[in-house]
Amino acid sequence: MAPRKRIPKESEVQFRVQLGMVVRDLRKPEMNQDDFADQVGVYRSHMGLIEQGKLDLRLSTLQALADALGMPLSSLIKRAEKRQEG
Repeated sequence: MAPRKRIPKESEVQFRVQLGMVVRDLRKPEMNQDDFADQVGVYRSHMGLIEQGKLDLRLSTLQALADALGMPLSSLIKRAEKRQEG
């Protein structure tokens, strides 16, 4: 039996988009996407997908993003939640 592919809820998709926007806004004044991707430990193309909200991130990647931004993971998530709330 083939594994079922989980279809994300609209709220999950929107959270990923908001998280990507927060990441882009926080890294942009300091460094370009390529340098930031190196710091996080992902390819630039992967970082582009993260910033576009097109990936469902692993916890380890979220932690690496927060570390590269110099903030606790909880703060990064809170910023994305606030953005999502409007």
